[in-house]
Amino acid sequence: MNTKEAFVRLFTDDPINWIKWGLVFAILIGGYILAVPLYRKISYLLSIERKRDIAKSKNHIVKATLVKKHPSGEVGHYNWRATYRYTLQGEEQQYHAYFKDPTRPPIALYLYYLDDPHKLFSVNEYHYNNHQAILLIPIILLPWILAIIAIFLLNIPLPTV
Repeated sequence: MNTKEAFVRLFTDDPINWIKWGLVFAILIGGYILAVPLYRKISYLLSIERKRDIAKSKNHIVKATLVKKHPSGEVGHYNWRATYRYTLQGEEQQYHAYFKDPTRPPIALYLYYLDDPHKLFSVNEYHYNNHQAILLIPIILLPWILAIIAIFLLNIPLPTV
């Protein structure tokens, strides 16, 4: 079977059907044009960088200094646990951070808070963001979902194997 016969078997030899398939592929490409900026925007809205930007706008920044650090893992590929000391509202306190290879604990770590100064966070340390996937996977699949809906709305006959 040559290429032409494969395409005819897949898309039929009806020119209207080829136009419908062209529309489906255009919808698939248009879906990506829509999904990529949407992915970026939602990814930023869920990110720790957004929280940092909000805290910076409120001037809720605390500078912490490295007190001690402890490596764990394989030689040359250490993960680090670090303790930082900072002063907030006249009280000296500690902040514990975790840095995953290849990141090393910096000497000075900037800590941020939104409203409660007892709920500090840093942007530099390791963050496990699996909750974002729940919202981002449907956006990644959006173009394909739109293309499948278009196949059924255009009543395109599916190829038989």
